[in-house]
Amino acid sequence: MSALPKLVIIGAGGFGREMVAWAEQSFQIGRDWELKGLIDDDLEAFEDKPSPGKLLGRIEDYQPSSDEVFICAIGVPAIKRKCSEMIAARGGRFTQLIHRTAVLGHEVELGDGVVLCPYVVVSANNRLGKGVGVNIHASIDHDANVGDWSQINCHADLTASVEVGREVFMGSRVSVIPHVRIGDEAYIGAGSVVLRDVAAGWKVVGSPARRIG
Repeated sequence: MSALPKLVIIGAGGFGREMVAWAEQSFQIGRDWELKGLIDDDLEAFEDKPSPGKLLGRIEDYQPSSDEVFICAIGVPAIKRKCSEMIAARGGRFTQLIHRTAVLGHEVELGDGVVLCPYVVVSANNRLGKGVGVNIHASIDHDANVGDWSQINCHADLTASVEVGREVFMGSRVSVIPHVRIGDEAYIGAGSVVLRDVAAGWKVVGSPARRIG
């Protein structure tokens, strides 16, 4: 029997520590892994709080091996993309972390590196690009698309046929009504209610959401 792949988590902060627990509680269909440890460029921050995983070194100089797979536990989309691409350029392979309590509908497509945290719901005919993170208790209704590296945070609700671009940050308890389009690199502040399209690069907050930058 071949050895299990070794899982390396990019990011050793609070999100990374959570990912250790989610990985231990979960499995990927057709392949399990063994946790190897975490990598992060801020080594001092890692030492500030107890971690359930071993620190393996810095992201900037980590050399992946053929028996390793990666997920990225960084919540800021642009940094998540940069760190993931750095590891991928050295041959690192990305897996998916789907918590055992997550619910997936029919005809869902998930890109490499997708992370679905506890009690996430991803409904029918959804498309989530590579590196997308969906945090605790968030839901994505049917026929939605979420672009690469976007981050959907706790208790956010995306309703039917929403289109989310690349590297979008969506704060906790955001609500987006059906058919809204959110452009690349937009920022949706926590608690916002999005009733109309948001252009690329905009920052919006409030209920209803209004542009602030």
